[in-house]
Amino acid sequence: MASQYQQVVFSGGGIRCFWHGGFLSEVGGFEDLRPERISTVSGGALSAATWIGGREDDLLAVMHEAFLQNDSNFAAGKSNYTPHQEIYRDVVDVTMDREAIERVAAGPEYEVALSVPPEQVAPHLSAILYGVLYKLDQAVRSTPHLRIPRHAGLRELRVDARQAAREGHLVDLICAAATIPPVFDVPEWQDCRVLDGGMLDKAPLPTDSEGETLVLLTSRYRNCPDLPGRTYAQPSKEVAADKIDFTDASKVTRTWDQGVRDGKAWLAKNGRAD
Repeated sequence: MASQYQQVVFSGGGIRCFWHGGFLSEVGGFEDLRPERISTVSGGALSAATWIGGREDDLLAVMHEAFLQNDSNFAAGKSNYTPHQEIYRDVVDVTMDREAIERVAAGPEYEVALSVPPEQVAPHLSAILYGVLYKLDQAVRSTPHLRIPRHAGLRELRVDARQAAREGHLVDLICAAATIPPVFDVPEWQDCRVLDGGMLDKAPLPTDSEGETLVLLTSRYRNCPDLPGRTYAQPSKEVAADKIDFTDASKVTRTWDQGVRDGKAWLAKNGRAD
């Protein structure tokens, strides 16, 4: 297993990304698979960081507790009248401690994909526009690799997460990656207003892509690619978690538990069950 996949891709999906943690708890930890390259987008950036840093179980516990303490997706006095941005930042801050960040800094190539709207379009307007185009692409084409938003002028920005970790900005990067306007504010990275990279591609391959690749999704697609050199792993059914519902802690654990079951089934199918 350790030498089978040279690359691992973590898709986006908000809280649905807890499926990643459950799945990999069965299929293999970072020390087991040891890929040369990792690419991520949106909530997958946090999945990858905790996987590399050995903090997957901690993330599950911290997020579960945060949701237990939160009973509404609306909150006066918070960013955009929702608690999401503050909760997510706090969870990332607590989970990605110094040791975990150091592991990321010393780890394999690890990219985070962001998307950048045209400068002439106001940030929140661009978020609405590209959000609609993203939904349209997903409904019509039903594949993790989108086309319509890119054709409409949205461009990609790849960020070296190892470098961000070395410079003390990994938490900022993870939070910038998982922003869903208008629930989250539109952040800035490298002097650019950026949007969730999942609006361009739900599972972007590494820039210098080479070798066998394991692509971890969080949703099911009618047209999931079947390509040489790539293995797409997707949930067996729709997961319990909603992308931006921060009120139901059971959805987090149920999504993780489904990942565990799907991981066991995947190993059995691929002839690697114990």
